[in-house]
Amino acid sequence: VGLGTGTPRTLLDVQGVLRTTAIAENVDSGLAVTGSAPNRKVILDLAQSSVFELRNPPTDGGTFTLKITQNSTGGFAVDVDSFKDLNLTTPIPVYWPGGVVPTVTTTANRTDIYSFKFFNGSAITTAGLYGVVGGQNFS
Repeated sequence: VGLGTGTPRTLLDVQGVLRTTAIAENVDSGLAVTGSAPNRKVILDLAQSSVFELRNPPTDGGTFTLKITQNSTGGFAVDVDSFKDLNLTTPIPVYWPGGVVPTVTTTANRTDIYSFKFFNGSAITTAGLYGVVGGQNFS
C-alpha cells in the first residue's frame, strides 16, 4: 500500500508526514554475519530497519564496533549507553573511561566510532560492557 507515493517500496510506504498514536517497529533479526572469529562483522542496514536483534553473544567474551554516520541533514541523537538483554527487559551496564558517557556527534556527514568489549557473555547483564571511543567527528 502506498500513501503519498505512486510506487510503494515496501508493504506500507508512507511518503510525507505520518502522525500516529501507536506504532510497532520492524525488528530485523535476519542480520548477515560475515567472517569468522575474531573478525566477525554484522551490518546494520538502517534502510531496512531501525531496530535490530542479534542473538547469542559468545559465552566467554568478545568485541563489537559501531560506526555511526549522520546523513546529509544530521541532527540525529544516538544513545551508545543503552543496551538490554535478549528479552529487552534487563539493562546491560556499560562502563566508560572515567565514567563519562560520550555524546554522539550530530553534525551532518560526520562519523563516530565506538567499540565495546565484554568478558562474560553468559552473564552480560551483570558483567557488562566496556566502551571506548575509537574516534568522533570524522569528516
